[in-house]
Amino acid sequence: MKQQTRVIKKNAFSPRWNETFTFIIHVPELALIRFVVESQGLIAGNEFLGQYTLPLLCMNKGYRRVPLFSRMGESLEPASLFVYVWYVR
Repeated sequence: MKQQTRVIKKNAFSPRWNETFTFIIHVPELALIRFVVESQGLIAGNEFLGQYTLPLLCMNKGYRRVPLFSRMGESLEPASLFVYVWYVR
């Protein structure tokens, strides 16, 4: 399943989405969660900025820092996302 946040304009260095997503996952042992960050472009489309993927069961509850990596797997430190994770099994 894929969900997408709204576009944040005029705040490229520290955007805040304040959005909640809910997923129903039937086989959590096989589920992956992927965070992708893109910059919206009017002419050339969206530009990939960074991503992070991990097994869903590796995400602990609470506030988490999600590091971002390039398409080639190189760290984009200090770029990261700050997320709150909550789930019920």
